[in-house]
Amino acid sequence: MNLNYLKTVLSETKELAFSQVLVIVLLFVQIGVVTRGLGTSNYGRAALVLALIALIFRTFHSRNSDVTLLMLKKNGKNIYTISLLFDIFIGIISMFFCIILFQSSFNTLFGDYQFNLIIIILLSSRVIQTLSESSKAVLTFHGKFKKFALVDTVSNISRFLAIVILFYFEKSIENYFLGHAIFSAIYGLLGMYVCRKYLKISDISIKNIKEYFQVFKLDFFKQRADQFVGIIPQHLDLIILGYFTDFSTVGVFRIAKRLVEPINYLITILNPYVQNQLSRNEDDINFKDLIKNLLLPVIFVLIISYLLLGRNFIQFLSGKEFTQAFYPMMILLGGYCIYLATFWIRQLLLFNDLLQYHAIGRLIATASFLLLSFLFVNQFGASGLAVALSISMILQKVYEFNIFNKFTNHTNK
Repeated sequence: MNLNYLKTVLSETKELAFSQVLVIVLLFVQIGVVTRGLGTSNYGRAALVLALIALIFRTFHSRNSDVTLLMLKKNGKNIYTISLLFDIFIGIISMFFCIILFQSSFNTLFGDYQFNLIIIILLSSRVIQTLSESSKAVLTFHGKFKKFALVDTVSNISRFLAIVILFYFEKSIENYFLGHAIFSAIYGLLGMYVCRKYLKISDISIKNIKEYFQVFKLDFFKQRADQFVGIIPQHLDLIILGYFTDFSTVGVFRIAKRLVEPINYLITILNPYVQNQLSRNEDDINFKDLIKNLLLPVIFVLIISYLLLGRNFIQFLSGKEFTQAFYPMMILLGGYCIYLATFWIRQLLLFNDLLQYHAIGRLIATASFLLLSFLFVNQFGASGLAVALSISMILQKVYEFNIFNKFTNHTNK
């Protein structure tokens, strides 16, 4: 391990790193509060409802910050105000589709939760959260990682406090949803507040909106295709499990997945650093150094820690009824570690206008996930689904790595 390299990365991302470590600690405590309060069945049911909302909003809007970041790289023009309008527009469309699904027969696959005022509040807050995509793009482009960290930290602390306080009065699915709604609203509004100097109402005009659409549409539709083909392994895993098993098994798998998801927070720390350098055309980023000096040591520590402490940690956090989550958690850990070691490939493809290969990789992952799910879930339950998800992630990254090698070999000729 090269300590000087590690110091360099940490100096660039220290605020965001502190933020994400704090978020991980709060996440674990929050998981304990929620799982002990709801139990396996209600926790699984709540997870299915949130999966439906995430499925729709992520399909239409997830990672739109990448599109905005590409636009900033290409012309450097301040497009923040128009981009916010587009965020809200897509958010309202997403909310509309969610309402339709919640009031249809498909709702039986998503927890069979009654459409009520709580759902309206939750959906409205998700519309507000869409504002954060444009804010993230602007902050990343200008290297404002400290403000990025502030938005993330304050939002997650607010959700944590809201859930803890609400569960003190009543341990219910409704209060769990309200906690998420508070997080979404604060995340979107705070992101817009810290970027307020880029907000110019005078930029709003029919001409600017048309120009914005002309510039962003190709990258936007590429991003939507990329998200759409990858949405099944990310969010329909719970639906597939719920179809073949029951709410309790869904709850067990959800806790297993939540306990390995902190790996995504590590990627959140590094993504803005990589994106910032690539957006400024700095092609000397040495990904081999990133892997050797940072990612591999982190992966080694993660595997040893989860293996030695995982089972006892689950019991301490959520109680004995969730200890069966240990095996699916360890299986998922393998897939997530591969993802951590290769996360940077997507950014390289994105900034070299090769995102379509990432979409193909996700399509491969989706097809393999569906096939393996139907083969393993009925017999092995949560562990079978974990196997399907991990293998699909590995196959995707193997494909993308091969594409990356072909691309670098071509450019070096």
